[in-house]
Amino acid sequence: MVKNPQIDNNEINLIELMYIFWEGKWKIAVAVIISFIAVISIQSPKIKNFTAITEIKPLSNLELNKFIEFNNMIINTGTDTNTNANANANANTNTDTNTGTSTNDTSEKINVAGKIKIISNSKLLNLYLDILNDRSLFEDAIRKFNLLEVSQYDNEKEYSEAIIRLASSAKILSPQVNNNAQKGNLEKSYHTINFTYHDAKKWISVLTYVGEFANKQVKKTLIDEYNKSLLFLRDQKKYQLEDIAIKIDNLLIDYDREISNRVEYLKEQSAIAKKLGIAKNTIEVQTFGNQNALLSNVKTDSPFYLRGYEAINKEIELISTRKNKKAFIDGLFDLEKEKRAIEQDQTLERLELALQSSLLTDNKKFTAASINTITTKFKYEDDRKIYVIAILIGLIAGIFYVLISNAFQSFRVSKKN
Repeated sequence: MVKNPQIDNNEINLIELMYIFWEGKWKIAVAVIISFIAVISIQSPKIKNFTAITEIKPLSNLELNKFIEFNNMIINTGTDTNTNANANANANTNTDTNTGTSTNDTSEKINVAGKIKIISNSKLLNLYLDILNDRSLFEDAIRKFNLLEVSQYDNEKEYSEAIIRLASSAKILSPQVNNNAQKGNLEKSYHTINFTYHDAKKWISVLTYVGEFANKQVKKTLIDEYNKSLLFLRDQKKYQLEDIAIKIDNLLIDYDREISNRVEYLKEQSAIAKKLGIAKNTIEVQTFGNQNALLSNVKTDSPFYLRGYEAINKEIELISTRKNKKAFIDGLFDLEKEKRAIEQDQTLERLELALQSSLLTDNKKFTAASINTITTKFKYEDDRKIYVIAILIGLIAGIFYVLISNAFQSFRVSKKN
C-alpha cells in the first residue's frame, strides 16, 4: 500500500512569495515614494546642521619680535644679577679651617631669575587656551548673537542653562598627530575649535568676538602677573635692606658693648700697673737679628698690666676720643657696600619701563594668538544616510502592506469556497 506524502501548508513557497511581491510592486513603490517625500518635507532647508572646525594659531616668531625689548631686559638682568651675586659671594666667602666649610653672609642683589618669565609663543598660547577653556566668553557671545532664541524657553534660568550647555559643546581639541610626518612630509597642526550649529554667519561672529576678547583677557592677565612679580621683587628688596640695616645696628650695638667692656678692663689693668709702679712696658722681648731686619718675639701670655699704666691710659684716652667708630667695626664696611649696591640697583625700575614700553600697556592692538575664522571648515551632515533610511522604511512598509493585503484576499476567497 503506497502512502501519499502529506503537503505541509505552513511551508513558504518562495516562488509564490516572489509572485506576490511582483504583483504588488506598484504598491511597494508608492510606499517608498511616500516615505521619501515625508522625509524631505520634514527636513527644512534653512535648518541644516554642520560641524565647524576652526584653527587656533599661535603668535609667529616675527610677531613675537615686538616683545624683544622686554625679553632681552629680563634675560640680561637675570644674567648680570646672577653674575654679580656670584662674584660678591666668592669675594665675601670665609672658610672655616676647622670644619673645612664655607659660609656666605652676603645677601644677593635683586634676582629676577624665576620671578619674571619672558614672553614666548607657548606662554601666550597657553594663556589664550586657558581663557577659551573657561567657556565664559563663548557664553557671552552666544547670548550676544542670539544663537538661542529666548522665546523658546519658559524663563531666564532655563535660557541661561541652555546657553551654558551650548557653550560647553564647543570642543577645543589638541593638535592631531599627522601620519604624513612619518613619511617626511612635515605639516603644522594647530589646536582647533569644533562646534555643531546651523547658522554659519552667527558662528563666525561668535568666533570673532571670542578671539578679540580672549586677547584682551590675555593682555590683562599678563599685566597682572608682571605687576605682582614686580611687587614681590620690590618687597624682596625692601626686606633685604631691612635685614642689612638690622645687621648694621647690631654691629654698632655690639661695638659699644665691646668698647665699654674694653675700657673697664683697661682701667683695671692701669690701676694694677700703678699699684705696682709699672709705668713703662716691661714685657720681655726677644730680638732676632739678621742682615735685613730685626724681628721681635713678644711673649703675649704675660699679664696685660706689665705694658705699664702710661701706655694703658693712652689707649683708654684714644678709645674714648674716637670720632669715627665705624672704622674699627669688622664687617661693617662690607654690609654698607651691600646696602648701597641694593639701593642703587635699578633693575626693577628698568623692568617697569620695559613693561610700559611694550605692547602690554599701550593702546596698540595686542595679540596672543588668533582664531583663524577665514579657513573655518564646515562639514554638513550627510543627507544620503537619511534618504537611504527613508527608502528602507518605505520598502519594508510596502512589503508588509502587500503581504497583509494578499493574506486578506486569500482568506476571503477561501471563505467563499
